[in-house]
Amino acid sequence: MTENLTKSLSGKVKEAGLHTVIYGLGSVLQAVLGFLLIPLYTKYYTPDIYGVLALLTICATLGGSVFYLGASSALARSYYDYEEGLERKKTISTSLFITLAGAGIQLLLGITLRNEISIALFQTTDYAPHVAIILSSSAFSFTNNLFYLILRFERKSKQVISLNVLSLVLSASLIIVFLTRLHMGVMAPILGEFLNQVLLLVILFSLTRKSFTADFSSEELGIQLRFGIPALFAGLGYYLLSWSDRFFINQYCTLHEVGIYSLGYKFGAMIHIFLIIPFSQIWAPMRMEYRNDSDAREFFRLILTYYFMAGILFTVSVSLFAKEILSLMSGRPDYIVAYQVVPIIMIGHLMYGTINIIDYGIYFSRKIIYHTFIFWLGVIVNMGLNYVFIPQFGYMAAAYNALFTFCLIVFLVYAVSQKLYPIPLDKRRLAVLFATGATVLAGNQLGQPGNAIADALLRSLSIAAMVGIMYLLVFDRREKDVIEEFVGVQKSRLWKLLKTS
Repeated sequence: MTENLTKSLSGKVKEAGLHTVIYGLGSVLQAVLGFLLIPLYTKYYTPDIYGVLALLTICATLGGSVFYLGASSALARSYYDYEEGLERKKTISTSLFITLAGAGIQLLLGITLRNEISIALFQTTDYAPHVAIILSSSAFSFTNNLFYLILRFERKSKQVISLNVLSLVLSASLIIVFLTRLHMGVMAPILGEFLNQVLLLVILFSLTRKSFTADFSSEELGIQLRFGIPALFAGLGYYLLSWSDRFFINQYCTLHEVGIYSLGYKFGAMIHIFLIIPFSQIWAPMRMEYRNDSDAREFFRLILTYYFMAGILFTVSVSLFAKEILSLMSGRPDYIVAYQVVPIIMIGHLMYGTINIIDYGIYFSRKIIYHTFIFWLGVIVNMGLNYVFIPQFGYMAAAYNALFTFCLIVFLVYAVSQKLYPIPLDKRRLAVLFATGATVLAGNQLGQPGNAIADALLRSLSIAAMVGIMYLLVFDRREKDVIEEFVGVQKSRLWKLLKTS
């Protein structure tokens, strides 16, 4: 019995890891666009203009976080409540009708209020067309996210990856042409992404149309709205927490500093692209599918530990070389100072990413209202801190405020969720991981040799030492056996390949 349970648990962990890698490839492909275009943006945009693009992006993000009406969040919770067949199709159709209603409202408001929004953000109507198009693009984007969710539930990872590649090529091509050939300025990435989302909408609908029906469930409509609306407010709280600091920096500092901070934040948030988003894409269906299994709590405990193993290693590795990465990617020396923001934001987002794992009790009991209260408490705390400290210390205060607030939210979510569905923690292993990561980061700050090559070598050795400590002190014997077996298989394959060639 124990052996079967272990195999079952191992299989689930492998499934989570495999699909995280698969979706991670898709997420990375999409991220390639954003990061490959950074040298282009920093070449053609001054920090002030990059700040304009950042504020327009915030406007679209906040709009989408409200007008998706919580439909995709509600579908993720309801999908496995029904067996395959008509009832599940009605459930999906219900989510689609809610999403389309929200998208229609956002499209209408974006067109009718474009001048007012432009004046509120920039004290001019010059950016009114940009506002209308970016809000329309956001509406298409969250509609497409619902279709992507269905493909992930149906484990159609190849289609997801293929669409990510198509999206990358199309967006990059359009933006490059609009920016370098047609000299469209800030409009280039906005219009390029809008056209990309329109094409994706057509393709995604054709791929998922058999999952829908013309009818919907009135009972599920009520269930999804009761779940989705609190999720909407929780999501809005998250986006305000993530983006409102730019408004404070714009108010108390300059657009130049908005651009610097936005670039540093973008690099810091790359952990979302490489780890948190791909993991959450497979984790959303998996935790619902396996929630009633006898080994569910042990499975959830392991997943949290493995998340921090990957996340801390990634965070430390990027943070140690943040200055070099920004020097390579930015087209203007003005931007390089943004490297100071990167590790702080990355640690904050690493902590935030655990919410998808630790909120079992809140999620399973459908008490999403707790998320809403906690996130809005975080928003209030964060805005208060930004109001007090940004005028005195500039954009670096915003980074530290974000880190503190993310940690506060995670603590509160965990405390509430544990009362509803307690999950054991790997306290010893997590303590070793955090201590090792903190030591390496602190050591990098204390003293560095003057020689750039020696400095890079020292940091590389620090990362290697961290991996060694993780192997010796974090992995148990069974996990080491799996790693050693995997390495042995790969060595054997490589040896055979070399002999053949």
